[in-house]
Amino acid sequence: MRHLEFCERLSIEHSTLSMWMEQGWVVPAKNDGRGEFHDADVARGLLILDLSETMGVNHEGIDVIMALVDQVHGLRSKIQALTDAIRDQDEQVQRQILQSLERSS
Repeated sequence: MRHLEFCERLSIEHSTLSMWMEQGWVVPAKNDGRGEFHDADVARGLLILDLSETMGVNHEGIDVIMALVDQVHGLRSKIQALTDAIRDQDEQVQRQILQSLERSS
């Protein structure tokens, strides 16, 4: 979706979206040289609105929270890749990994 539709879906002004983009809280994907937003961006926007309007979190707090959200998302992706790599191993290797994890817990 384009900028206007994104603003309409979240009921925000274009200036608000511009500020969010400057802060790096929402980054549209580039499609044919134009910014395009996806459902994940809408979810981020809703989170930002909830943080700022409902919870009263200031811009510095939103910076920290959005950075943490991005870190968690990145870690989840890495854990999924690691899980997939383990599943590709033979059963003996999988058992050894599980035993090693159990010992470290």
